[in-house]
Amino acid sequence: MGGGTVHESVFMGIRRVCYAGLDSVTLRQRAAERLAAAMPIAAYAFATTDPDTALLNHMVSERMPSTMARHFVEHLYPSEGALFATRAMRQRRTVFPVDELPPVFPTCMRDHGYPTGTHMVLADGGRMWGMWCVMREGTNANVLRRERAFLARLVPHLTRGLRHAALLDVAAEGGVDAAVGVLVLDAVGRVALRTAPVLPMLDDLADVGVDLTDGVPLCIVNCTLKLRRAAASQQPDAPGDIALRARGRSGRWYQLHVALAEPDTDGRNSVIVTVRLLEPRERGALLTELYGLSPREREVAAACARGETTKEIAATLGVSPHTVKEHLDRACEKIGARGRKALVARLFVDAYLPKLAEPRGQRLGA
Repeated sequence: MGGGTVHESVFMGIRRVCYAGLDSVTLRQRAAERLAAAMPIAAYAFATTDPDTALLNHMVSERMPSTMARHFVEHLYPSEGALFATRAMRQRRTVFPVDELPPVFPTCMRDHGYPTGTHMVLADGGRMWGMWCVMREGTNANVLRRERAFLARLVPHLTRGLRHAALLDVAAEGGVDAAVGVLVLDAVGRVALRTAPVLPMLDDLADVGVDLTDGVPLCIVNCTLKLRRAAASQQPDAPGDIALRARGRSGRWYQLHVALAEPDTDGRNSVIVTVRLLEPRERGALLTELYGLSPREREVAAACARGETTKEIAATLGVSPHTVKEHLDRACEKIGARGRKALVARLFVDAYLPKLAEPRGQRLGA
């Protein structure tokens, strides 16, 4: 680790990046560039995750061999990795030497020439926003301990940066293309079919710094392997499909549906993937989730966007006007809005308008 002045300069530089209003790809790249001034990084993998499922949805990496990336997604993360990250999030642990991960991780890294490293889990409020693995060619234990302490200081800022980047990406989307793209993978994972609409979507979802010749993003590979393992387990409750939200490099958000097809005469399953842009109402709902609004706060915010008064909202929800005001105040505090009008403008004006026309009985739950 560099001297104290370099240390603090890098910390402040990365913190500024986290609050600069950048998209998530640029944020991750610039944070890594600045971190390299404080520690020698042999390679890194900086992934974002779907906060609802903790599944990988996009990766930015540098000097990470594609064979290593594929091995990570196909064999490590869907099982041991996902379980470890989820446990770490629940225990509020954020920074780990790679040797504390399941043994398959350090083995994979050593096999690819990276004997040491640090793994960061970026989560808050019980939702995971990303993971960053910084790989090293080797150094002494004291240096690694100091570096992990430095990274632990950065974790809350990196987490907030990724969360705000997700909000910016959703809010910035323009009109929605109604086309649905279809990708079919055969029983051994080879591309059997790509429809024309899916081609630009797959290009937008392509990971950065990971060169896979088949052009299938790692988020789809991850889901495919998870489904196949579940099917092979022959458990009665094994899922037959996975729904995942993923962000493209353009800033657009996509809804992916990955499903196992019926087995052929030899008992082999193809995988069918459909990809589409999130619709306006879905983006509005996603915004309220990303801001961390509770279900009641989301209901009150949506009712405000429809122009309902506090008394009308209270009557619909079966609560007092005072309770409605409390929900509204908490929602405003979470998104940084001053009052009902600012909240509606921030959340719903562009993204949620189609939802507002629905009959009242379909809009608010108890």
